[in-house]
Amino acid sequence: MMRIDAEQYGGLCTCGEEHRMATRLCVIGENVLADLDALLAEMGLLKRRCAVYDQHTYEAKNLRRVRAEQEIVLAPEGLHANETSTAEVLRQLNADTEVLIAVGGGTVHDIVRYCAKQRKIPFVSVPTAASGDGFVSTTAVMIFNGIEEEVPAAVPVALYADTDIFANAPAGLNAAGAAELSDDKISLSLIEEGDPE
Repeated sequence: MMRIDAEQYGGLCTCGEEHRMATRLCVIGENVLADLDALLAEMGLLKRRCAVYDQHTYEAKNLRRVRAEQEIVLAPEGLHANETSTAEVLRQLNADTEVLIAVGGGTVHDIVRYCAKQRKIPFVSVPTAASGDGFVSTTAVMIFNGIEEEVPAAVPVALYADTDIFANAPAGLNAAGAAELSDDKISLSLIEEGDPE
């Protein structure tokens, strides 16, 4: 199991400024979700939780569901991070919820990170596929009034990635994440080699 404790990367910088990472802990490895309650307790996050899924993820074989006082399961057909989906989550969300947990891919994460910022509560990231590189992003890609835009949103205080779940994710999702990283690497290598863009 790999643990990345962000505290060791923060503090006084050579630039003279103090830097802190908003995502305080990342835990990646086999069977991580089996230990999730202990990991959340370690972070002081064993509070009243709501886990948000899309229906495909919620019904996926081999997915150990996150223990939470409330679950919100969104219909996958036509699901987008937009005013409709965020309004639905905020409508269903119990008033006493203290922590939101995004379980799934990028769309669910963007919906949850937007709602967490609206409610001013922390959120935890539980990605279920290596489908992108934005799980700890400071922004959400939202579609408001039919226009896609990046908006400021909550950053997860912690990320827990279970490699057993990634291994059972649809191959296309993991390939998409690899392609996203490869595109970034290819672009950088072209620039470094002086090739025209």
